Amino acid sequence: MLTEKANAICLLEVLKEYSDVEHILPMREIVAKMQSLYGIKIDRRTVYGAVALLIELGYDISLYEDNGVGYYLRERELEQSEVLLLTDAVYSFPFIPARQTEQLVQKLQKQLSVHQRKKYRHLTVARQGHKTGNRQVFWNIEQLDEAIAQKKKVRLGYLHYGLDKKQHETKTYTLSPYEMVYMNERYYLICVPDHAPNTRLYRIDRMKDIQILDDPRSEAVARQEAQNAVYAYVGAPERIIMYCDRAILDDVIDRFGTEVQIREHDENTFTASFTAPPRGVKFWALQYLPYVEVVEPAWLRQKIIESLGKNKYPK
Repeated sequence: MLTEKANAICLLEVLKEYSDVEHILPMREIVAKMQSLYGIKIDRRTVYGAVALLIELGYDISLYEDNGVGYYLRERELEQSEVLLLTDAVYSFPFIPARQTEQLVQKLQKQLSVHQRKKYRHLTVARQGHKTGNRQVFWNIEQLDEAIAQKKKVRLGYLHYGLDKKQHETKTYTLSPYEMVYMNERYYLICVPDHAPNTRLYRIDRMKDIQILDDPRSEAVARQEAQNAVYAYVGAPERIIMYCDRAILDDVIDRFGTEVQIREHDENTFTASFTAPPRGVKFWALQYLPYVEVVEPAWLRQKIIESLGKNKYPK
């Protein structure tokens, strides 16, 4: 015989799965579902007691006295809009493999009633070939989190695509891990490799077979370099000054943040001043050639000029 608390747990699952503000469960449906789903023959008095217990435990349940129809779970751990946002994000993140994407989406949608889930059937992966084929991503995150907590080095294989469009292990690295960070639609590890004593960012979705070593990690890491990274290029930040077309003001602030200093240059352009790693700025500026002119530092301006001289398109 199930206890009163067990009845309450089963009733809670019924309310989570089948009730919402647009689908209120009358008493007869609750009794029928408890019987069909859990084999529990329950009467009205037992339902009243189970509902009272759930309310006492903090669950927000609308009663017959409130709506004149029956019962529904008024408040959930996640609102519909939150589930939609998170589901869309999971579908969009390229570093989550396709199989784990579907598993995560199913877990998120368990926060909704069966009726609410139908509204989200149209959501899908935006680009089918956009998802990583590396199935170790979640395991990688767990291993790296453990290594960071223990302040230990890790050894791992690093993957790159071949002409066959498959990922192949090309290098093995020993790294001192510090933090994991999401930027530019990718998930990166902030670390210092043994072979190069400066801060690097490595993509977690390209790692495999991570081993936590007994060796303590190096403590010489410039986290600020990683926080200032542009396109995942790190390095000592320098003062950057550039002239930009007003049409890309949103793009400049989106990329470099609201800390960037903006001054009017002329009626069509503005001057942007900020601090960032120059190498990343170079690749960003090359994407906006008709709209951006890097002024300082002079050596970066010269590098961009040299890159333009090496373009592959006929003049």
